[in-house]
Amino acid sequence: MAQQPETQPDAPNQQIVSWARSRLALISRSPRLVLVLGGTLVVIVIAAVALQMRTPAEGIAQVQSAARTRDTGTARVRPPVRKAQHMARIATAGSKTDFISRDELAKECIARVGVEVLDELVNRKVIELECARRGVTVTNAEVKQEVVRLCKETGMEPSQWYQILRARHNITPEQYHRNRIWPAMAMKKLVGATVVVKEQDLKTAYDHHFGPRVKVRLVVYENIRRANEAWNALQKNPGDFERIAKRDSIEPNSRSLGGLIPPIRRHHEFPKLEAAAFKLKLGEISAIVQYGPPTQSRYGILKCEGHTKPEFAMKDVRDYLVKMVTDQKSQAEMARHLLAIKGRTRVDNYLMNTTTGAVARKTRQAGFNRPATAKPSSGVRPAGGTVPRGTPRRPPSTRR
Repeated sequence: MAQQPETQPDAPNQQIVSWARSRLALISRSPRLVLVLGGTLVVIVIAAVALQMRTPAEGIAQVQSAARTRDTGTARVRPPVRKAQHMARIATAGSKTDFISRDELAKECIARVGVEVLDELVNRKVIELECARRGVTVTNAEVKQEVVRLCKETGMEPSQWYQILRARHNITPEQYHRNRIWPAMAMKKLVGATVVVKEQDLKTAYDHHFGPRVKVRLVVYENIRRANEAWNALQKNPGDFERIAKRDSIEPNSRSLGGLIPPIRRHHEFPKLEAAAFKLKLGEISAIVQYGPPTQSRYGILKCEGHTKPEFAMKDVRDYLVKMVTDQKSQAEMARHLLAIKGRTRVDNYLMNTTTGAVARKTRQAGFNRPATAKPSSGVRPAGGTVPRGTPRRPPSTRR
């Protein structure tokens, strides 16, 4: 068999290999040159990696920024990051900065409305515990249905009522449901069907709201001596009543009107004034009437300006009276029942440093000081009545 000739490399390749070998030999004989080439290679590698990592991020950011600009047409500026414990930051032109902390805001809120809010929370918690003990529940659906019922009585949509609550009293629907409607409904279930409306109750309500009234003028004094002087002067000249009322009366609202007050009706808050008024005839002046609490007694003189007749017959307003009396007696019964519940439930009020309930005694929590501006609690109020000052419990026309 013939032997194959040995393959020889091409001449150009041999030249390249020879040149590379000579360069390597030269580099190996020069350590400084090795360091220079190695450092250059490392710098090139690092620059390539950094460029590879940065370029996609910049591209993505540019795309996202462009997308946001197309969607909104405006540039968004992030607000400065605030610390969690600070609720406000104040910076002046002189580079002075101050903060309002969460604790400072909380102390101010407690000092202003803490007593009322805590009283409301205590009442709701007491009701919740009593409902849990007796297995009474009030669902969200029942609460919403109650709001619809209350609004229907006034011809108002719930959405309109919620807007009024938000605008006038800064109360959200959730707060209204939780703090007003739920406690009232829970108390109704706890009280049960114990309210009985009697015929005498209806007659009393009819006389007060629709019965005859007496139109009068009233001049009020704070001491009997001045009242006697005025009464003696009026006996001589009854026509001076309006002038004397404008000059002397201590009641500012009626004084500017010459002593004119709303007509006095049956079952008035001051029975002595009521009795004196209904005895008078047109143009007559009463004797001096002492009325009001003993510590704030007032001395009044009445002048009759006529009597009114009933506006409606009993049969025409009976249904209205039944509902009104039922609501009133229900409210009174709920208040009595809540007092009974709180009477057997111990409540340690650390804000007011008091204890009420089953074991009533003075108590104090160590290290807790009552705010200096807090006012003593005026007592326990029913769930339906524990509302912030100026806040209605239900639509206005349903309040009694």
